[in-house]
Amino acid sequence: MANLTSDQAIRLSDNFYYLSSSMLDFRVANWEKLSDDDIKELSDIQYSLLSFGENILALSTTLIMDEVVDSLGKINTITQEIKDSIKDLKNIQKGLNVATGILILGAMIINRDPQGIGSSLKDLFELWKAPLD
Repeated sequence: MANLTSDQAIRLSDNFYYLSSSMLDFRVANWEKLSDDDIKELSDIQYSLLSFGENILALSTTLIMDEVVDSLGKINTITQEIKDSIKDLKNIQKGLNVATGILILGAMIINRDPQGIGSSLKDLFELWKAPLD
């Protein structure tokens, strides 16, 4: 396990900003299809993701990850994929599941749980790549 460099922490923080923006895009694009509870949940998740980004910068000298470069590369990849296409996702439940998966990943990073980071990152990829039902 290694500590994140300043540049890595900035990039990771940026990813959570982009993921937060993606949740807003998804919420706005699907406003008519979402229940009031879903809208509230997505709003809460968006706020949490923004907070995670800020906290990542504040905690950058103490954050550790197993295989930092590989983990950050995967986070960069999934962030770009979600950012590019979540607002066009038609399956509302999948969007909600992905939002929750992102929230769990952020919590594992903030809690400095290297095993949890790896597990939640894997789960997020599986949620995102899962076929639509």
